[in-house]
Amino acid sequence: MENSIDVPRDLVLPMVRDLVNKLAVISGHCDLLRDRLTAGSECAKRVRAIQEIARGMAEGLNEYQCQLTESAQARESKNLMSCRPNASSNVG
Repeated sequence: MENSIDVPRDLVLPMVRDLVNKLAVISGHCDLLRDRLTAGSECAKRVRAIQEIARGMAEGLNEYQCQLTESAQARESKNLMSCRPNASSNVG
């Protein structure tokens, strides 16, 4: 069973985008750090782990963002369809 909280997409989508952008910055900084570290050192391994976590989180958030966007588009389409007059009522 999936638990969900009904939070307005207007609030969630910008926050998700912001998190993804910040995770990309973290990942980029990890690239810069790795260039200065000795390959195979403990520090290099830790930086690599941080980068993998940041990338994994960004991928998950991107998927979530796509789901939110698709859900919003589906709701908009449904709302537009319900606003259209029934074709059979226009007989005359």
